[in-house]
Amino acid sequence: MEDVHPQLPAQPGKGERPRLVVVGAGDMSLPLVSLARTLGFHMTVVDPRPELATRERFPDADELLVGDASGIVADLPLSASTSVVLTIHDQDVEVPVLRAVLASRAGYVGMLGSRKRGRGVLEMLRAQGVAPERLARVQVPVGLDIGAQTPAEIALSVVAQIVAVRSGRPGTALAERAP
Repeated sequence: MEDVHPQLPAQPGKGERPRLVVVGAGDMSLPLVSLARTLGFHMTVVDPRPELATRERFPDADELLVGDASGIVADLPLSASTSVVLTIHDQDVEVPVLRAVLASRAGYVGMLGSRKRGRGVLEMLRAQGVAPERLARVQVPVGLDIGAQTPAEIALSVVAQIVAVRSGRPGTALAERAP
């Protein structure tokens, strides 16, 4: 059985930065892109709405890709060192994007939203024949439980979870870690 939770390589290939693909150019994505870029991620923002996916809103993005999100994502090189986070709240975008991402080797897949909403999206994918082990790859709600409320705090929790997964760590407090 394939490993459905592959660890992101701690050290991508020489000269290669880890990649974060953010699907959704809404306000929640702004601090996520900025924080991840600060941490050295190659940032790609994908959104079907040209009025939101702009250089003015996302000066820290390496790529802004506007159009059919599932087609764009399916054409991206989604390797084990790639993280994909869906921040868009539109099932017509989320479901086909997740189908494309779950067919790839992306090392981390997260979706912003409540558990209830996430279960609904995952159930749609299950009804479309996506295997349960692939669906288990989706982190929803996305991020670590740090009590995040604001978009910046949520971004911190998401990036912290990506870094933890990439490092093969559980994301627990250092004080709780065995010596």
